[in-house]
Amino acid sequence: MPIFAVNMKHTPESCPMFNNDVKMKFKELVGNREEVKKKLGIKVISAYTPTLSHLIFIVVEAPSQQAVEAFLIESGFAFWNNVEILTQVQPVEDVIRKVVG
Repeated sequence: MPIFAVNMKHTPESCPMFNNDVKMKFKELVGNREEVKKKLGIKVISAYTPTLSHLIFIVVEAPSQQAVEAFLIESGFAFWNNVEILTQVQPVEDVIRKVVG
């Protein structure tokens, strides 16, 4: 299954840690993320944030970019972040093996 890297960024003003309206909306949506992942066939490989930089990095295995987009919308991440989906990334070690032989 393809692997996708997702980079998300938001402003301090739209951060759920500091914006109560965003926090309430996010709390409504984020609780269903396990159900959404299962429905869409998504596996989260890793997810990290340097919190005060207002960035989120997620690597997922998914059947398609459309499934990744649906996951981000349905789980609430897309409504308060600018989202960049890097399509079908691969492990650096795989590229090194191709180059080195």
